Amino acid sequence: MRKSMPVTSSLQDYLEVILNLIQEKKTARVTDIAERLNIAKPSVIQALTLLKERGLIVQDRYGPVELTAEGKRYAQRIRHRHKVIYGFLTQVLGVSAAAAEKDACLMEHDLSEETFKCLLRYLERQDIDALLKKEVGWRDDIKN
Repeated sequence: MRKSMPVTSSLQDYLEVILNLIQEKKTARVTDIAERLNIAKPSVIQALTLLKERGLIVQDRYGPVELTAEGKRYAQRIRHRHKVIYGFLTQVLGVSAAAAEKDACLMEHDLSEETFKCLLRYLERQDIDALLKKEVGWRDDIKN
């Protein structure tokens, strides 16, 4: 990935959706991405162009979208953050699933790495990480 080309929170959402679609349907198509994000196909195509420029996806004309190795790592990182935050909000704070989903989506992009690591340490100290793993599978998609 070119360091001069940041990955915005919007592009991070695309990566997460692409990863989820590939795991659910074995493929990610422009139509599926647009449907999942509730946006128009031309907007998806524009975002995919930006992800290609950053070396995070590959796609032949009219073909399915595939994550590069770097794109997959990046998407897994975002999804991991989402799952941990979602689990913390629902299992620890008692936030409703709908509100937690929305809030986790917002927080996963802006929470600093320092704060996220502190949250993980807190969950481990409280022995809550086992509960979160069982409830939301928050460590299932991370490979060390």
